[in-house]
Amino acid sequence: MIKTTVNVILAGHHFTLLTEKAAIWESKKTLLIADVHAGKASHFRNNGIPLSTDHLLSDLNRIAGILETYDLQKISFLGDLYHTSLNIENTLIDVWLNSLDIEVELIIGNHDRHSLKHSTLTKKESYEIDGILLSHEPEQSDYFNICGHLHPAYNLSGKARQQIKLPAFYHSEKSLILPAFGSVNGGRMYKELIKKAKVILVGDDGLIQV
Repeated sequence: MIKTTVNVILAGHHFTLLTEKAAIWESKKTLLIADVHAGKASHFRNNGIPLSTDHLLSDLNRIAGILETYDLQKISFLGDLYHTSLNIENTLIDVWLNSLDIEVELIIGNHDRHSLKHSTLTKKESYEIDGILLSHEPEQSDYFNICGHLHPAYNLSGKARQQIKLPAFYHSEKSLILPAFGSVNGGRMYKELIKKAKVILVGDDGLIQV
């Protein structure tokens, strides 16, 4: 059954998973987004692979659409907001985020470290709040961990050996791994992780629980 949103309870807190490859922490009125990788298109262009900045504009439009739909007070980027060092896309996303009438924080990811001295956003290492650990990479913890980094996906196979890979949320007993938000990011299926997780696919028409 395809849904536009999926509601889950994590460590006693209500979250809404969105078709836009993000999640809302309802009681905190906080939007959680992982792995935008702004600047990836510019990085590819500098290495001879033509990609348009329109991908980032599409990502910003999705964020704007979420903010128009839901009553939110904060955006928490769970790492890798940036892809590489200073470029026009990094500047674009910083200017746009700073123009929002909403709190914005970046939990530092491995790619972000190249750009921290240029970023004007509030930056934090992983931290715990009300029994939830927010981080970029998955962390072993006594707390429930919400993170990104892995770009989780799931392979669907057809009867004629067709295959399609879709981004996915991985929801296990101790963690929720968000799909990569950015439009130019690939994904990977982690067979060992999905043995212990509920998988919620992100399709063109909505979310599908596997």
